Amino acid sequence: MSDENRYYGTQENPESAENSSAENTQSEPEKVYGEPVDNGNRSTYGNYNDFSRYNDSVDDSQKESPYSPYNSQPYEESKTNNAQQANDYYSQQYAKTMNEVPAKKKSKGFKGFVIALVAVVVCVAIVLGVYPLVKKSSSKTTESGDSTQITLSETPTAKNTSNVPSSEDIAAKAEKFNVGIKLYGQSQSIFSSSSKNSLVGEGSGIIMGEDSSKKYTYIVTCAHVISEVKTSGYTMTVTDYEGNNYDGILVGYDSKTDVGVIKIQKTGLTAAEFGDSTTLKKGQTVYAIGNPGGSEFFGSFTKGMVSAIDRPISSESGYEMKCIQHTTPINSGNSGGALMNEFGQVIGINSSKIVSTGYEGMAFAIPISDAKEIIDDIIANGYVTDRPKLGISYAAAEKYQQYAMVVKLKDLPSGSLVIASINSDSSLANSKAKVGDLIIGVNGEKLDTADVLLDKIENGKVGDKLKLEICRINSDYSVDTFTVEATLVEDTGTSSETETTTQNQQQNDYDWGQFFGGGY
Repeated sequence: MSDENRYYGTQENPESAENSSAENTQSEPEKVYGEPVDNGNRSTYGNYNDFSRYNDSVDDSQKESPYSPYNSQPYEESKTNNAQQANDYYSQQYAKTMNEVPAKKKSKGFKGFVIALVAVVVCVAIVLGVYPLVKKSSSKTTESGDSTQITLSETPTAKNTSNVPSSEDIAAKAEKFNVGIKLYGQSQSIFSSSSKNSLVGEGSGIIMGEDSSKKYTYIVTCAHVISEVKTSGYTMTVTDYEGNNYDGILVGYDSKTDVGVIKIQKTGLTAAEFGDSTTLKKGQTVYAIGNPGGSEFFGSFTKGMVSAIDRPISSESGYEMKCIQHTTPINSGNSGGALMNEFGQVIGINSSKIVSTGYEGMAFAIPISDAKEIIDDIIANGYVTDRPKLGISYAAAEKYQQYAMVVKLKDLPSGSLVIASINSDSSLANSKAKVGDLIIGVNGEKLDTADVLLDKIENGKVGDKLKLEICRINSDYSVDTFTVEATLVEDTGTSSETETTTQNQQQNDYDWGQFFGGGY
């Protein structure tokens, strides 16, 4: 729920008896390898000294690094603001059930190329397979099903001092639709058996408007700001600019694009005017409002300019999203806050900031024109519809010593992926494929890069069939290859990081520790 990382986890998925039964019938895999990284004095490869030459043939990054961008952080934050929470949240979610790439729809997924920056990107929801949120009406804290939609106003084009509001006017307007979002969780006292409600994170939000019943007010924010209401059972409080507090109700969110929606039982509040982000040009003035650091600096208003349009921000696993890059100062706690054009229209949701010694003044926002359909879908359904998924989480083989060794010695494709878990709703749950197997090809094409599989899913539709070439590594380092057919299913966000399936438990049978990767 914070601003220091960029990938998101999945949501709660009560497992059906049918799926559980199907998974429990899978045979136990053979134990192979040892640990994914060096373990002190013990050889990583056990007694297989014939392979010791491999230690000298790979660099340190191949030997030591799991498939995750979270090996280090440039700085630390207090637990009460959302920076440190991100470190905890993302490191947990990234290795668990991460899911599918979206269908290739202009407004529901954003395809680009990798931006290679040594940095911490605070919250773009962009792991190639992190789930959109929740099953409709799956809990009392999750409500959807309304027909209300976000409305984009026409952006003025005339350039004269009479129709361009002053920054003072924009600030006065923006402070009324900016809200603070606080999450609370139960903490246990070390001095007693009692527990208390403690602040666990904060973020910002934008008042969107009232629902069709005129009973609730919708608020747009970032998925990572509100996700732990579902994943951890936290409660949520929303504060308006006058200091009034309301109970927040989770409507839904999409972890891939980091867009979330909540609502409060209150009407008559000032809503933001949303503009067309496609009309933005490099060099134009933009403003931001939010709560950097939390409520202490509630309603901070800043000014900057557009640095780039459609800037691709990418995870290491390949899921990319085109964002607005701008220079407006953004800090921890700003996530979910508004980015406005020179007319005071909201044209973006501030979602990430690159924080690195070598990169200053780089902030990112989700374009509102891209987010519109996602917001509408979440309000109507609680999740983003029509996204296909394969239903696995994975790790890059080249990032693990044992797998990298086999890939090199057996001349397997360099983009081969380890199946780290198989979700209960995946068609692979009842197939010959097992956790620990490698995917080395799809539809007759070798996985020279992970993008080969990514593109097949991204360009596919729910119900499409994929032929996966699987490689199984035996305890004597021999390999068997075979083909399985997988069917793409709809990613409704029903598989979650809280789900414990037989397949997930099989990871421990291999004695590999945790995988760090993405999901399909």
